[in-house]
Amino acid sequence: LGSSPLKELFLWQLIDQIGRSSEPQSQDALHGRSAILRCELSGPEDMRFWWTQDGRRVQDSNRRFQEGSNLKFTAVDRHADTGSFQCVASSSSTGETVTSANASINIKWLERGPITMNEPASEAELEEAERIVLQCHIDGHPRPSSKWFKDGAQLDRKDRILTLTNLSTGDSGIYSCCAQNAAGKVCSNHNITLNIFDKSVPRVLVAPVDQVVLRNEEAVFHCQFRAKPPPLIEWFHDAEPVLNKSRTVCLIPSSSLFALRVSKRSAAVVCVSVEIADMGERLWRVFSAGRGERVRCDPPRGQPEPQVWWERAGARVASEGRVHQRDGDLIFSPTDRSDSGVYTCVARNTAGQKQQELVVTVATSPEWIVQPQDTHVEEGQPGFLHCHARSTPEPRVTWYRKSVPITEEGSRYKLFSNGTLRINSAEVNDAQTYSCVCVTQAGSLSAHARIHILEKLKFTPVPQPSQCLQLDRESSVSCVAKARETPIMHWSRADGADLPSHASQMNGALRFSTVTRADGGNYTCVASSSVQGEIRAHVHLTVGVHVEFKLEPEQTTVYQGHTAVLHCQASGDPQPYVQWMLKDKLLSSSSSSRSMPNGSLVISNVTTEDTGVYTCIAGNTCNIRDTAAQLYVVEKPVHPRSEDEDKSQFKMFQTIALSVAVAVAYIIAVLGLMFYCKQRRKSKRLQKNRAGGEPETECLNGVQLNGHRVSEIHEEVALSSMRPSADSEKQQSCGDELHFPRAHLQTITSLGRGVFGEVFLAKARAIEETEPETLVLVKSLESREETHRSEFRRELEMFSKLNHAHVVRLLGICRETQPHYMILEYVDLVLNTFKCFINSMQQSRLCLNVFGLCLQAGTLRLSPPVNCPAHVCSLMSHCWASSPKERPTFSEILQILTDSPADTKV
Repeated sequence: LGSSPLKELFLWQLIDQIGRSSEPQSQDALHGRSAILRCELSGPEDMRFWWTQDGRRVQDSNRRFQEGSNLKFTAVDRHADTGSFQCVASSSSTGETVTSANASINIKWLERGPITMNEPASEAELEEAERIVLQCHIDGHPRPSSKWFKDGAQLDRKDRILTLTNLSTGDSGIYSCCAQNAAGKVCSNHNITLNIFDKSVPRVLVAPVDQVVLRNEEAVFHCQFRAKPPPLIEWFHDAEPVLNKSRTVCLIPSSSLFALRVSKRSAAVVCVSVEIADMGERLWRVFSAGRGERVRCDPPRGQPEPQVWWERAGARVASEGRVHQRDGDLIFSPTDRSDSGVYTCVARNTAGQKQQELVVTVATSPEWIVQPQDTHVEEGQPGFLHCHARSTPEPRVTWYRKSVPITEEGSRYKLFSNGTLRINSAEVNDAQTYSCVCVTQAGSLSAHARIHILEKLKFTPVPQPSQCLQLDRESSVSCVAKARETPIMHWSRADGADLPSHASQMNGALRFSTVTRADGGNYTCVASSSVQGEIRAHVHLTVGVHVEFKLEPEQTTVYQGHTAVLHCQASGDPQPYVQWMLKDKLLSSSSSSRSMPNGSLVISNVTTEDTGVYTCIAGNTCNIRDTAAQLYVVEKPVHPRSEDEDKSQFKMFQTIALSVAVAVAYIIAVLGLMFYCKQRRKSKRLQKNRAGGEPETECLNGVQLNGHRVSEIHEEVALSSMRPSADSEKQQSCGDELHFPRAHLQTITSLGRGVFGEVFLAKARAIEETEPETLVLVKSLESREETHRSEFRRELEMFSKLNHAHVVRLLGICRETQPHYMILEYVDLVLNTFKCFINSMQQSRLCLNVFGLCLQAGTLRLSPPVNCPAHVCSLMSHCWASSPKERPTFSEILQILTDSPADTKV
């Protein structure tokens, strides 16, 4: 396709499907894991690559090194691999240097750490602390999200710092943290334990100590408690409170007891702290009307034990009636709407008074204010459904669509607190029945409403702006539209011309009975409605032929180091552009692989890395198609040679040497016979001219000679010795018998090129009756020169007649398409020798056939052909030696031909 717009269009379509980047791209990587920065650039074969990091050249190491043109990391390091990387390519032949755009590695990492206490400064200060601040030292990139745990239970805190205020004994426990990001999840490696004391609970600082004193002497007892607020302290003597009014005792403000005179032999003195604890926060209760309910008021901790009772609006609740209290319980028997309100539980002792509030709500069944109604909504516009009800407390409203609760996720819907549902942008599939449910503890209400969507005039779908019609086929272009009422569809040409006679339109479809080249152009589809107006869609139609594969690649197995060929041929109009893809990546021409003009892919010197599924993609402006085949690259098996194999090889070399000698003799004999016949015919003409006096009309440069051309005479002489005795019909039947389908050939590797064309090794399916697959040698006729094509046909005729155990056999012919193939029996032991011989034949340009001649050299001595090199003449003379011992061996012949210099004049 060259650089035509068709090729560019196909490439853009292909790139859009599979994606491709030639410059290194920034990427994410985990610390300690492998990564690779890729750099791909097409250019001269001498292109050199290197990498820089922040402007400095990257040096190879065991951890980070250059692999081809790519930079590979076996273990990414978050400290050493930060910064910007660039790929630099330089050509030594052109001197040009290209630098890629910056690429970086976003290294993700996560590192464990301990928990520390930032406040207070030490654990000794915990007792007096008003708050505690803990910090989780787990760090990473991206910044990890943290979770806190106390005694294994997760806390509702997600910051790295945990602050505890309003400390209580419930805050005591073992604190740990865990963090998570894209690099993984870890937990703290050192946790912290907190022991929190209830400051409202008095703790003994100084306890009274037993004393022994003389009667009527003084005794002093010390007693101190700590609490917030400071506690009240009382002294008891023999279970009786000690009063300061007694003459024998004196209470000191520092909570000490001073006994003025001890009268009894022994006495028990007790120091007690008076306290009352808090009762907690406000409580909430919701009751259904008409049911019996009971709420317990537990007395708080205190010394002495507090008394409790219930109050409402500052007055004690009665001990009898529908609402009363008994033993600290608030009893409703039954509940009524009027019972809603605030109740207070009061506790009191000598240390003071505490209270706790209870908010009671008596629920009622919901009643409708606004029920949802059926609604018509314009497509693309917002729609509303209202659902309003009243009750005590406010009802909980839930909307359902097809029995599925509606949420605000995805921004399709909006739920308002008053029960209204909004559909943000109505679509056709929103035409459903919606349910509204209002629920309280006392009961529920439900209602249903349907939304009807008023469709706008639109194409469904919008016609593709560029479409292709199959040439000489029946094709159609569809155009469908929807509206509130069925729209009228009409096609027309954009230039105003009438539609061709073979085109018709029905229900929006423009149909061509037989597509012609003139049908290409710009067309307009119009959809109109009497209520909603009209809309238009413009379509450009291209006439062509869809891509079809003529030859698809097949599964191929190739030995490592050989050449693999995958065939792929496609037809279409415009001519398809063919690309190959491996592992989701387009293949470009390189030193090891190239795409041939006919679409085939040739991979030289294959390695195990070339194993994979190769996809052939062919496309034009009409369509894109692909087909795939598996390529296996295996190591060539090495078989130890036995004594018998060595003998058979020696015999084979003898056979080949004899074949080469006979071939040389045969060619020389043919050339001699041609020269002899020419001289004899010339002599007869001269005699005839002398006798009859007829003019001589010979011309050596293609002029007629007695009604014949010289080239025709030579052709007749050359073929006279090889022409079969059967007629032409028998020759045709022989060619049909040797015909072999080209699709049953599977190429393994290329062996080289000869005079006719490429010679390759292949597998032939069922070419031998006794074997499902046979290894064969294939010669292709790629040359366009008539002499080569004539020689190829002669060689086919020769092989078709030969049948000997020591001569290579002709197994088949492929002539249905170009190039023609000659399929020969494969002999593994002489493969390398044969390849060398092909090269030597190509250099010296001798028309020698060594595939299967088995003739005896005669005693005829011919003069050397014109322009025959001296070393070839000498070789012929040695081959004609009467004694076999004097004749050169095949190895000697091969060495002589290999060492012969190439002569372009031969």
